[in-house]
Amino acid sequence: MIQNSYLNYLLSFFFAIVFVYAISWTTESNDFADIKNYIDRIIYLRDGGDEAESWGIAWLFSEPLWKEVIIFIGYAFEDYRAVIYFISFLIAFTYVSFLMKRVEVYVAMIFLFNPMTVDLFMGQIRSAVAFSLVLIAYNLFEKNNDKKIVPIILLMMAFFIHISMLIFYGVFYLLYRLNQKVEDKKYYLIAILTALFIALFMKYGANIILLIVSDTHANYEEVIESSSVAYSITWFIIAMIVATFAEFKDSKNRIVVAYAVTIMCFFFFSSILGMFAARYVALVMPFIIISISYLPKHYKQGTYLLLLVYNIYSFKYWLKLTII
Repeated sequence: MIQNSYLNYLLSFFFAIVFVYAISWTTESNDFADIKNYIDRIIYLRDGGDEAESWGIAWLFSEPLWKEVIIFIGYAFEDYRAVIYFISFLIAFTYVSFLMKRVEVYVAMIFLFNPMTVDLFMGQIRSAVAFSLVLIAYNLFEKNNDKKIVPIILLMMAFFIHISMLIFYGVFYLLYRLNQKVEDKKYYLIAILTALFIALFMKYGANIILLIVSDTHANYEEVIESSSVAYSITWFIIAMIVATFAEFKDSKNRIVVAYAVTIMCFFFFSSILGMFAARYVALVMPFIIISISYLPKHYKQGTYLLLLVYNIYSFKYWLKLTII
């Protein structure tokens, strides 16, 4: 753990430079699909292209801040791909600096280096930008509980960039409210049941709401392949381990553990229901790694080893997929 801000930022800068610029994850002719989509949208809006206007509640769900970011990039810069890569650099920097304050440096660097975070930092940039703002807000709130204005503004900005932040806010609020009222076993059971409820809602209920407000995410799960149960079961196992054996002195840390458990179980349940939810695990990866750090020594080492083996095998298949 690095509490010295300057050293933290220096190592985070090094990690982000290597992650984004030193490693050629793809080429310009074989780029991440989302990057191509971002660039196409930037060019379209820069050239005067029109998009459907939203009003009222539909506007709240239309992610208006991200559109303004896209428009700004189109008018202020010429090399759009370079700007997007710089945003990826800022995301990687934010994630690793957040994590290095709470776990060992090697743990932060090793376990943020996996196929899920590559896709997140380099491809799914919009959701990663939104959750980076959440991490910054969490940092600020943790430093000073009395000053809530800036964290609240950051959380609102994150929502106006990516609507999925509502799920993360809802889960955290539920766990926060129940933290002092429910004993450990029931608390983690609630976390698991919450994950199941969200998965069922996302499968059968969310799309109806999105269609009503004319949101662009409607029918999204129909055009993207779901993750396999074999791919997600490792996260379910890790969730059960930390829920059973995690130890901590501050009861607030229990929220972090339950939060990680909820999202990991949500990934597993979503895979069973045929939905793609790996990106949710990638987004909260810092909280997952932190929750593992609360395990007793031997359980922690074993879980880190399990996760390391999982990442190596994931890279093996992910690299084959990218090369193809």
